[in-house]
Amino acid sequence: MPILGLQQQMTEVGRIRFGVKTGTGRGRPTKLDRLRFTSPRKSLIEKISALYGGKVEPWQPPKGSQQWQVITDTAEVPVLVPPQDPAESQWYEMWSAGGCMRRCDGQQERISKSSCLCNPEARDCKMHTRLRVMLEDVPGLGAWRVDTGSYYAAVELPGVAALLATAQGAIPGRLVLDQRTVTRQVDGKPQTFNFAVPTLHVDDITPKQLMSGRVQELISARNAAAVAGEVHAAIEAAVDYRMLIDAARTVDALYEIAEKVKAANGGEIPEELLPALKAKREAITAAPPVTPPAPEPAVEVVAEIVGDDADAVWEQVMAESPWDSAEDLESHFCKLVGRSSADASADDMRKFLDAMRQAKAAEVAA
Repeated sequence: MPILGLQQQMTEVGRIRFGVKTGTGRGRPTKLDRLRFTSPRKSLIEKISALYGGKVEPWQPPKGSQQWQVITDTAEVPVLVPPQDPAESQWYEMWSAGGCMRRCDGQQERISKSSCLCNPEARDCKMHTRLRVMLEDVPGLGAWRVDTGSYYAAVELPGVAALLATAQGAIPGRLVLDQRTVTRQVDGKPQTFNFAVPTLHVDDITPKQLMSGRVQELISARNAAAVAGEVHAAIEAAVDYRMLIDAARTVDALYEIAEKVKAANGGEIPEELLPALKAKREAITAAPPVTPPAPEPAVEVVAEIVGDDADAVWEQVMAESPWDSAEDLESHFCKLVGRSSADASADDMRKFLDAMRQAKAAEVAA
């Protein structure tokens, strides 16, 4: 149980940025039409580069140790939006080389604990909006921070985050660098401005579903189906078809193996398996007929009864996991349940365990 009054936050593993400094010295800020990621963890930046393009490079922030960065080839990425307090994500701030000098909500300045120090008509402080997201396809359970000074992002992002917070859990969506155009009067003449605004898109959940109070059940059901498909694919990928071909004793059995190979490879038989199939067919037709063995009794998959203790259930999950690494298992678990194993209940873990077992049972039945 957390300490009362202590705010719980996810570990920040990196940041999502929308510009880059160019030139020498302190550099000149330049806006991007693609997403830029920075992190002290090179492995995460390499994974992002593999998924979304871009070159991995060292990056030295104004303060602190060297980090890594990649300017991707994409303007949008799939994310999970964890619950967060919109009231703590937006401030008027003034920064200097020594750090943040002012942090104000427009009425009260938090650092000096005094009234707002700015002229409301001409503020010295700049608007800052922050949002925490998880990258859906990148391993790890940490958060990536979005930090923007955009007026339009300040108007839109907190409202979306507040609405998503009603779901009481992580919500899948897309972080999009949206390109916009406005026309304003400058010195009495219309002038067109092009700029990018970070936005959150949630396409798979309707407002009605979001406000139902049962959106996490809907997400879990969708993820359970997806995980079952991935488990089935992982089991299929692990099949040693050469061993099955070698074990075949009839042409009919060889034909069934060939059909399974086609089903697992988009309707085609890989070239490396064709010689083995041909050689086995010739061997079977040249040999005297063999009486096939009596059919084996159907295999009944019996799920082991797991108690209510979360640690015991998780041990069973790890024991039956088809994935080689704990990170892959944790990633699939987060997709299905909507939270990490550390925050999940024993019931959540049983749902995940049932999904794995259903996929394996389907494979046995097939």
